[in-house]
Amino acid sequence: MDIYVGIDPSINSTGVVIQYSEKYEPKFFILKPNKLTAKEQKADNELNNFKYVTYEKFDLKDYKEKNYIEEYYKTLNLIHIVNAIDNMISAAAETCGADHIYIVQEGISYGSTLRTKSVFDLAGLNFLIRARFILNDEKSIKFWIGTPGEIKKFATGKGNANKDMMKTCFAAIHSEMTVVPKYDDLADAFFMSEYAKKICKDII
Repeated sequence: MDIYVGIDPSINSTGVVIQYSEKYEPKFFILKPNKLTAKEQKADNELNNFKYVTYEKFDLKDYKEKNYIEEYYKTLNLIHIVNAIDNMISAAAETCGADHIYIVQEGISYGSTLRTKSVFDLAGLNFLIRARFILNDEKSIKFWIGTPGEIKKFATGKGNANKDMMKTCFAAIHSEMTVVPKYDDLADAFFMSEYAKKICKDII
């Protein structure tokens, strides 16, 4: 039994999709800080193969007076996301007795013209996730980075596809997920899990 994981990193709404080589239905997750909205809770209750995973997020406004303390808690927030991802993958692998875990994470969009703090925070999260799985001693884990252009071309045939095109392609396969607010996070993660399957076929 193998599992294929797609990760779409985000500071406030990380998408994770876990697929199985046999027997089990795919599982869809979105990581959210602290509490869910009413719409999010509704989707969480309605869908059997979708779940919001909440994690503790410190309010950085409480630490603005001292930059070194603010940066400390900002880093803790990112680590909480990484831990949540690690825990859900480990739980899925244990449940099905996975022999191998193949992970594809969306890489950084180096062509972005934005230079806001959030962009740098997202890059930090991206590399923390990489470090967690690349440095993992488990030989059963294989981890790859898919560039945004690669994933878009794989999903839609166009490397410059926008979010709506990605959502449309995803909805054609998993229309039930369109009740999830911001299901574009799931769309990206789903096609990364599909890309993990493709890589395995190419190299194994």
